[in-house]
Amino acid sequence: MNEARQQRIEAYYENKIPHVEFMMDNVWDPHNVAAVSRTADGLGIRCIHLYYTYNEFPPVNRVGKKTSSSANQWIEFNKVKDLSSFVEVKKAEGYRFIGAGIGKTACQLTEYQFPEKCIVIMGSESTGMSSEIQEICDDLVYIPMVGMVTSFNISVAAAIMMYEIYKQKGASLRVKSIDEFQNNHNRGRNPKSDD
Repeated sequence: MNEARQQRIEAYYENKIPHVEFMMDNVWDPHNVAAVSRTADGLGIRCIHLYYTYNEFPPVNRVGKKTSSSANQWIEFNKVKDLSSFVEVKKAEGYRFIGAGIGKTACQLTEYQFPEKCIVIMGSESTGMSSEIQEICDDLVYIPMVGMVTSFNISVAAAIMMYEIYKQKGASLRVKSIDEFQNNHNRGRNPKSDD
């Protein structure tokens, strides 16, 4: 790897929203996991924790390459094997767990101020967050909707949450210029793959 490419990769990993991570609870469709990773890459989220107890763990590096546009190569995926230990470590580090869901104490997304350190949890497509995940949540946040349908697809919901976080915390990130967008599009390649 040449020095210029190494510098670009280092700059990429530095250009992230610090101390904000996502977690997916038993999301069964690997294409949804891939779509979430693509949005995470685009909006400055570095790490996605994957918690699976009843659905099959997704092959994040093999499935959904088109859906993620290869973003899954650049996201740090962490398999949560022991939920209690994971929560204990993260809370000791000062993280708060924010569940995407409804409940009596849920706050509307546009009115919620994300804390400095947080892990945002997205539940599975059919059942939402599992009971053990609900128990670890410090806050619940829901996305306002005005239509007849009462939920978004998991990847869309995650994208909306990430964009709100980006609006609140992404001011220091370096945004691509129009020229960079056009050059990357014209090459038809991952911007980090050229030498």
